[in-house]
Amino acid sequence: MNKQRFNTEYELQSNVESIIWSLISTPSGLQKWIADKVEEHDRALTFTWGDPDKEHETRTANMVQLIKNTLIRLRWDDEENPEAYWEIRMAKSDLTNDYILEITDYALPEDMESLGDIWQQNFEELHRSTGL
Repeated sequence: MNKQRFNTEYELQSNVESIIWSLISTPSGLQKWIADKVEEHDRALTFTWGDPDKEHETRTANMVQLIKNTLIRLRWDDEENPEAYWEIRMAKSDLTNDYILEITDYALPEDMESLGDIWQQNFEELHRSTGL
């Protein structure tokens, strides 16, 4: 079965480009809201959830595209669907002048709801850890 495209967005309480860019493009920024630990090696990001000394999950994503102050596109290294990726894009709200994070991801139809829940939890963690 083919994966379906999932889109969501989150408006931030900031219009400072450099802050938003660091949150989506650096290991330390991603670590604030995506995973417990993020490491970068040669255009690959390794994400760890949970305690590395106990039960945890680790996945690696390769950078497919990086456009400064615009987007980061990644593909999980174990992804079998050649068209599936996940992307975090910065956009500016015309109404508030604040930044919006636009997320594109892929999942099987039966996993779409849980994927939405995961991104909602990520946004909540971003707000808790940064106030944005």
